[in-house]
Amino acid sequence: MGKRPVPITWPGEFDYLEALCELDVMLKTRQYTGDMSLRAVYPDSLFLEVYGPFGNTVLTVDRSPDHFVMKTADEELTDENDFYRLFRVRITDIIEDLTLKGPLSGEDGHLVRERPEYRVSYYLNETENRICWKLSEGDLCMTFLEVSFSPERSLGKSGSGKD
Repeated sequence: MGKRPVPITWPGEFDYLEALCELDVMLKTRQYTGDMSLRAVYPDSLFLEVYGPFGNTVLTVDRSPDHFVMKTADEELTDENDFYRLFRVRITDIIEDLTLKGPLSGEDGHLVRERPEYRVSYYLNETENRICWKLSEGDLCMTFLEVSFSPERSLGKSGSGKD
């Protein structure tokens, strides 16, 4: 996308997050750096699109209380457990992590969350707007370029139909 991040003020509490991000995945079995749009609604909805270098969608995840589908160029998965097997993170945990729900502690000037299978580090300040998941297989980081915390203020390209 080539966008520069805009200053983001993270509210103390929120249930809705829509964002344009840079995604950096460095796992043993997967490595990817690119752009992503996402929407998380606590407690149970997540929609994300990961874009290839030419703006094409390379991965879509659409999860609501009664629906799950993950699409890549070659496959479509409808079992949420397949997402966990691939990335070792549960979607409900990602939604909690993105909306900063649950216990967080401070460490070296940033927030952290300890989960049994991984650790989340939050770098949410004027210079950085990044969340990183440290897994046994490697790291997955999102750098937020633009964020809306209100469903009434859509950011544009997303699966919501509100372009």
